[in-house]
Amino acid sequence: MKKERLTREVANKITRISAQGLILVVATYLGLYLGLYLDKLTDMAPNFTLVFLILGVVLGFKGFVEEVAKERRA
Repeated sequence: MKKERLTREVANKITRISAQGLILVVATYLGLYLGLYLDKLTDMAPNFTLVFLILGVVLGFKGFVEEVAKERRA
């Protein structure tokens, strides 16, 4: 059986999209922890947690969608 090798171009696309997925997760956690920290400082739970969690998800997802759109155009 003959093994197929990935071309460098395909490997680079997979790497970029995987990195964007990781950034989505990191942005979500950063938003969550920043919100928790601000809630602890101000005793206003869960206001900041909800706002920054949603903001982290939206920004991470926006970056992911932009990267996928860029790959589709190329």
